[in-house]
Formats: sequence, structure tokens, C-alpha cells
Amino acid sequence: MKTQTNEAGKDPRLVARVDKQTQQFIAQAAELSGMTMSQFLIDSARSKAEEVVDRVTRIQVSIETGNRMLEILDRKPRKPSSKLMQDALDYKESINDTATTDEADADSETP
Repeated sequence: MKTQTNEAGKDPRLVARVDKQTQQFIAQAAELSGMTMSQFLIDSARSKAEEVVDRVTRIQVSIETGNRMLEILDRKPRKPSSKLMQDALDYKESINDTATTDEADADSETP
């Protein structure tokens, strides 16, 4: 399927090639649904796209797991351990070192 744009600045056009049998089958379904073929195709494609995006982007958990997550989020935060603080500082330092190295490399590549 490809997308075409037109000169008048209208909405883009989707183009798909199908065999004659598929085209006739879709036309029949559209007619039975009381829609044009374009309306039917757009409605069907949109429904499928929403289903796919929802399935891929949504995390599903059981009620039990959801309640456990809410319980953990409601807890009063604990003070971070000294090891965690040191790890965070080490990470920040390594990121700063990498950024400095990258900048130096970029400067040396400039003619």
C-alpha cells in the first residue's frame, strides 16, 4: 500500500492493489454494510489499526497484580541507600565523561 498526495492540498490517498476476487468480496461486504468501498476500507483499516496499537502499547495485568502495584505506589518512599546514591553519582559522571568525549571527537572532526 502506498500513500499519494494531491496538488490541491486535500487529504492523502491510500492506494492498494488486490486481485479481482478480493476486490469483489470487499465491494460486496461494503454494499451489505451500506457503505461505499472507500468508507468500508477506511473503517476496517482504522479498527484493525486501533486493535494493533492497543494490543502492543497497553500493559495488561490481573486485578491482584494491579492492586499490588497501587499498594507499592502508595507507600511512603524510603531514603535511598548510600550504595544507590553512589551508583547514581557514578552513572552521572560516566554520562558527563561520554558527552565530553563526544564533543571533543566532534570538534576534532571539524575542518
